Amino acid sequence: MNAIIRFVPNLFTLGNVLMGFLAIIFIANERMLSAVVCIGIALVLDFLDGFVARLLHAQSELGKQLDSLADAITFGVVPGFILFQMIVITKGYYFVEINEWPFPVLLQASVAGLVPMAAVFRLATFNIQDGHQDHFLGLPTPAMTMFVVSIPLMLEANYHLNFYHPLSDQFIQVLGEIRKWDASDMWLVALLNETITYQIIALILAVLLVSRIPMLSLKFKGITWALNKWRYFLIGWALVCYVIFLIPYFWKLPINYGLIDYLILPIFMIGYFILSFIYATFGGSKETQLKDEV
Repeated sequence: MNAIIRFVPNLFTLGNVLMGFLAIIFIANERMLSAVVCIGIALVLDFLDGFVARLLHAQSELGKQLDSLADAITFGVVPGFILFQMIVITKGYYFVEINEWPFPVLLQASVAGLVPMAAVFRLATFNIQDGHQDHFLGLPTPAMTMFVVSIPLMLEANYHLNFYHPLSDQFIQVLGEIRKWDASDMWLVALLNETITYQIIALILAVLLVSRIPMLSLKFKGITWALNKWRYFLIGWALVCYVIFLIPYFWKLPINYGLIDYLILPIFMIGYFILSFIYATFGGSKETQLKDEV
C-alpha cells in the first residue's frame, strides 16, 4: 500500500506526458486550440505532481527523472512543434506533402528546433544540480510554453483565424475593415503572418532558457513583505492584467486599444520578463536559484 501511495504523484506526471502526446496529435491535425487546452491541463498536472509528492512525503529520484522527461515533451517538443508549424504556415506549405517541400523551407522551419533543444538541455542541467532555492536561473520551461501557446490562442480565439494559410497584406486590410479591427490589431496579425517573427521568437526563447538570468518564481517564503516583495509585485501585475482584461466589458473607453481579451496572456508574460530583469538587476544577487521542478 505504501508503494502505491508513493507512486500517486507519478500518475500526475504521466498524465502530463499524455497531454503532451495529445497536443502533438492535435497540432498535426489543424486543432491548435485543442492543443492549447491539453497544455493548460498539463500545466495543472505539472504543479500537482510536486504538490502531491510533498503532501504525501513521496519525493523520489524516479519522480524527479519522470518530471524532467515529461517536461521535455510537453514544455519542450510541443512549443517547438507549434513554432515549426507556424513557420511552415507562413511559407504556405502547411497542406503540402513534406517530400515536396523545398530544402530552404525545411531549413527555415527547423529554426524552431532551438526551443526543444534548449529546453532539454535546461532540464538535464538542473537534474544534476542539488538543492531547492529561491528563484529560477533562465526562463522556466512552463513559462516559455505559456508564451508560445498564447500565439494560436490569440489568432484563433481573439481574431477568429485558423491561420493555416499565409495571409496577404491586402487580405488582412480587407478583413480588418470587415471585422472592425483596430490598427494595432491589423499590425499584430500581419506580424504573426511573418516567418521571421517565429524564428526570432524561437531564438530569443532558446537563449532565455539556457541563460543564467534570475527569473521570478511564486514560491513564497512565509507571507512577509521583506522576503516576498518581488513575488507580490508579480501577483500585482497579474491583477493589473486582469483589470485590463475586464475594462472593455464594464466601461466605454474614449479610445480603442484593440481586441485585448486574449492578448492578456502574452502581455502578462512580457511583464513577467520585465519584472524578472529588474529583479536580476536589483534583487537577484541576494537570493539563490530555484529548480524547474520545484
